[in-house]
Amino acid sequence: MKTSLWIFLLLFNSHSQIFSEENPLTPSRFYSPRETLKAFLDNMNSYKKGIETNDPALVKKIEKAIQTFDSSKSEFLLFDEKKKESAIYLKEVLDRVYLPDYKKIPDYSDGSTPLKISWTVPDTEITIVLIQEGRRAGEFLFSNDTVLRAQEFFEKVKHLPYLKGTGGGAAYQASWSETYLPDWSKKKFWVFEIWKWLGLFFAFFIGILLNILSRFIFKILLKISRKTKTEWDEKIVIILYRPIGYLLVIGFWFGFLFSIDISGTPYKVILYILKVLLGLAFVYFVYCFSELVVTFMKINAIQKRAPIDEQLIPLLIKFFRVLFVTLAVLFSIQNLGINVMSLIAGLGIGGLALALAAKDTAANLFGSVMIFMDRPFRVGEHIVINGIEGTVEAIGFRSTRIRTWEDSLVTIPNSTVANSNIENLGLRRYRRTNMIIGVTYDTSPEKMEAFLEAIKNILFSHPLVIKDLVNVGFREFGNSSLNIQMHFYIQVDTFAKNLEVRQLIFWDVMRAAKALDISFAFPTTTLHVESFPEKIPTRTPKDFKEEEYKQKSKDFGSKIFGAGIFKPPYKHFEEQSVNDYKI
Repeated sequence: MKTSLWIFLLLFNSHSQIFSEENPLTPSRFYSPRETLKAFLDNMNSYKKGIETNDPALVKKIEKAIQTFDSSKSEFLLFDEKKKESAIYLKEVLDRVYLPDYKKIPDYSDGSTPLKISWTVPDTEITIVLIQEGRRAGEFLFSNDTVLRAQEFFEKVKHLPYLKGTGGGAAYQASWSETYLPDWSKKKFWVFEIWKWLGLFFAFFIGILLNILSRFIFKILLKISRKTKTEWDEKIVIILYRPIGYLLVIGFWFGFLFSIDISGTPYKVILYILKVLLGLAFVYFVYCFSELVVTFMKINAIQKRAPIDEQLIPLLIKFFRVLFVTLAVLFSIQNLGINVMSLIAGLGIGGLALALAAKDTAANLFGSVMIFMDRPFRVGEHIVINGIEGTVEAIGFRSTRIRTWEDSLVTIPNSTVANSNIENLGLRRYRRTNMIIGVTYDTSPEKMEAFLEAIKNILFSHPLVIKDLVNVGFREFGNSSLNIQMHFYIQVDTFAKNLEVRQLIFWDVMRAAKALDISFAFPTTTLHVESFPEKIPTRTPKDFKEEEYKQKSKDFGSKIFGAGIFKPPYKHFEEQSVNDYKI
């Protein structure tokens, strides 16, 4: 019985230990100044014990202690090592100037509403504040100013002894500067000790040397890239060598700032300056990177010879530059501690009013989107929009520019273009010619047929004329001429080529007319005067008997195809297709 009871107690104790162990993944939450201060002091006392006993588990307690810090305004730049230094300095300060009486420290862990949004350690500038926004909203944490000034506070109180009842500091060890530097370098000159001024000067000098060194290395890389067959590596080196050099220098200055013992207001000023420089360098880097992306797009468009790429490239250049630079600026602003989301929300309210005032601009923007989606034309094509005819020079976000035949530049809003009827003359497969040729009335039917056959042969013989679309025929009896219609298509892509082919065809038509002794007609009026004495009529009508009239009428009814000299173009293709079928 005793053995069974002993086993039960042993199992119960082991299970209770398992359930009582802290889950390492459970986030620490501090809902009152009392919780925050107690958690910080307890974890730092454990850290000191771990240093003294060389216990790694206890040494890691400092990571729990720094969770009580508000580092939201400098989380990107304030590394964990710097936070740990601040925690050690803060613990050293508290154990020298304040013995906590937790009953007097506000506690809202029961869910009550905080009466104040901050609490300050009596007779100090050490403040615990209520976080209003972000992922840790609702928690009380040591203020960002307190964390950054921890070393400054320590320098002021390090001569004081530890108070009884405290943990006796955080196993602070003097820095290398206090141990190894000579006394003259530790004298204060203005806001810094002399050695810190010398360190800043050498850091600035080394940063310039690093920039020069980076340029030298990039020049070597440029020489190597020029010997390769590809152009990409050379363009990458040319575009990125400056911004990468700047980022390298500023990164070195950041590392120097975190390694040197600078705290308080000077530290915040230098840190802010470096943040601004980093933001500018980052924006410049992103701008150069967008230039690199645009260069690759241009090379790709040239290699593929895609017309739509030539049309999109100018817009994409503007889009990527604006997008990348805007994101870089927002990132830099966030890095300076400004809440970008609230800024964007504020701009959104003003942007709504701006959008209402600039609705025409928004309509033009959506019009440009529709142009690129439908692709009714591209840059360089000959179009007609609302009676405006010319060549498309550019398609922008707001408007489309057309160069007219008078060499004037017409700018049409894209909203108008998207809602207009567009005639794209540049997409014509062929160029049409439809004209009437008038010959004189003294031309005999046989000559007329021969002339039609000659015109047809001229059109068929030209390699740029579309054969199956040729139409030639005796159209009508005009007021002063016998009218022949020429209708054909020429396969050319420019107006100049079309004009050249037409004139060659017309010259051959003139030669054919001259060879057949055919005269081209022009509007004339003939006045016949037959009432004067001794005036002989120019023409005497011939009369036939009734039977002759009937016979001649029947003869012409059986000769509906003329003299057989001229064969219509479509019959030529019909016979050709029949012969091909027989073969």
